[in-house]
Amino acid sequence: METAQHGARTALALLVTLLLVSCAGPSQEWARPGAARISKLAVLPFENQTSSVRPGASVSELLVSELLASGPVAVMDPSEVADLLRRENLDPADAGRLPSAQRMGRLLQVSHVLQGAVTEYRYRPGLSETPVVGVTARVVDVATGDLVWTASYARSGSSWRQEGLSSVAQSIARDMAAHLSGALGDARAR
Repeated sequence: METAQHGARTALALLVTLLLVSCAGPSQEWARPGAARISKLAVLPFENQTSSVRPGASVSELLVSELLASGPVAVMDPSEVADLLRRENLDPADAGRLPSAQRMGRLLQVSHVLQGAVTEYRYRPGLSETPVVGVTARVVDVATGDLVWTASYARSGSSWRQEGLSSVAQSIARDMAAHLSGALGDARAR
């Protein structure tokens, strides 16, 4: 009887640990100490580095929604960002080079530009398919050209909770918005 109770407690402890790990924050995050607060942020469409069709656009849209909901960061309307990039014939993937990110930011008239990539967006095969999402992001201060914040997230969902890819991506976007707002959010907007 004692062995059965011990086994049940061990299984419960493992389950709780697994849940906590699957809800964890960024795998890596860095913010420049003393960096200027964000007065207005342009979120560029995320680069898609996966074989899936549209996760880059989906994750950047989720992030904009989460940033708007979190409050302390003013975010430029994504349709205005897309229009200007199209009009100026600019590729968001070029924002990976700091001079390009600065130029885009100046054209968009924002203080900071967020550029990112979806590095993984798939179901991991196995006994049951588990959703897996990986995202990297970075923020450039338009005035200085400095990289002021960067993070990478890798998260697995749960097949037994019937969690989908978009649910895992939403969780990452929510955490990313919270960490970014805390690190660089404009205190006046709080």
